[in-house]
Amino acid sequence: MTTIEQPTKPGLLRRVLRLIAILAALYALACLGARWISTKLLFPAPPPTYGETLPGLVMIPGADGQRFAAVHRPNPQAKHLILYFHGNGEDLGSAARQIEERAAHGFAVLAVDYPGYGLTGGAPSESGVYAAAAAAYGYAIGPLGWPKERVIANGFSLGGAAAAWLAAREQVGGVVLQSTFVSAYRVKLDAPLVVGDRMPNRAQLARVRCPVLVVHGVDDGMIPWTHGRRLYEAAAGPKRCLWVPGAGHNNVISVAGDRYWRELDAFAASLP
Repeated sequence: MTTIEQPTKPGLLRRVLRLIAILAALYALACLGARWISTKLLFPAPPPTYGETLPGLVMIPGADGQRFAAVHRPNPQAKHLILYFHGNGEDLGSAARQIEERAAHGFAVLAVDYPGYGLTGGAPSESGVYAAAAAAYGYAIGPLGWPKERVIANGFSLGGAAAAWLAAREQVGGVVLQSTFVSAYRVKLDAPLVVGDRMPNRAQLARVRCPVLVVHGVDDGMIPWTHGRRLYEAAAGPKRCLWVPGAGHNNVISVAGDRYWRELDAFAASLP
């Protein structure tokens, strides 16, 4: 009779440990892959759509000698300055309409380009978005002389991460998040399957104490409306929301029409 030898416990343990090591390596590769893919999706950084003759163009200083391209629309009658942070597929030139509309509705506006966008040098990155937000804020309360409580951080899509990050660290009068995501990975994977998530906007809002307005298109196919709802639920301070039926990702203002501007005006009027 042939005797089948059973694997010893040390041998079985080695096999289990080897399997665990393989799975850990595969998981690490998945996390690295998710970060690489998210960088490509978050920061497409299109070619510049404007030059040095763009009306209102200023170059504002940041940390470590970095300079950021920005557009300033002053308004001596304005009660609030909107710090406008645009989306990931545009720059100051292609976002000009968003800037001009806010100026036309009685706000002073300061919009900034992130590193790698427009005439701002450097490579696109999450830290670069935050650096641009910090530079714009410093310029607003410094050279432009705006009181902190009269500054509204307004971010669209990717720009919502800049607005939420800034408001979690600096005093601002209010925050407006339009078509913004809960976090970068949750746009594609609505579960914490990989570590290293980026731009955790919902977590940032837990630290924000100023009033928050969340605006989102109900039919947004790029960043689902549920992201806006969860951001609204996460806001710790006074908050308002505007849900726009029939609006997708890029047409919230045109679909909402006057309702959008009435809500923005009401929000600004409600700030302490």
